[in-house]
Amino acid sequence: MVAMQKDISATMRGILVDWLVDVVDEFNLLADTLYLAVSYIDRFLAASVVTRDKLQLLGVASLFVAAKYEEIHVPKLDKFSDITDGTYTNQQVVKMEADILKYLNFQMGSPTVRTFLLRFLISCCGGNCASAKRLELMCCYLAELSLLDYDCIRFLPSVIAAACLFLARFTISPKICPWVRLIKSC
Repeated sequence: MVAMQKDISATMRGILVDWLVDVVDEFNLLADTLYLAVSYIDRFLAASVVTRDKLQLLGVASLFVAAKYEEIHVPKLDKFSDITDGTYTNQQVVKMEADILKYLNFQMGSPTVRTFLLRFLISCCGGNCASAKRLELMCCYLAELSLLDYDCIRFLPSVIAAACLFLARFTISPKICPWVRLIKSC
């Protein structure tokens, strides 16, 4: 992104992602939808120049595409344009959606941090951990924080997920070795 974007900074990207977290909450969307939308944003920003005034449009259109991919009940297009306080029209959202899909070559499914995190949690706990729910919540919190940090883009989603699991296990049980043999083999 840094090489391609002249008008957008990593801080602005973080503000956009933080706003998208609120939008996902407002629309009652799945966490998977958020992670996929951020993946679309980052992939698009890495190869296409986006001006500052179109960054929120990219975010809302990416969320719309991700919702269509992940959700059973997708909010109507009007809700996506309305959430921007009328900054963008339905037509602008649809146009940006088309641009995103064209850039992605309609390859919409890609593994995210959350994809790997859920697999690692199953391998680690298998639902048998006494603190499995607490561990899952801590991991999801850390993974969501990683979405905000542009520096995390350089790491594979699997590496970020493993780091979240390691840190969460260490935080919950600092006296127990946080690296489970099963995760090492993943």
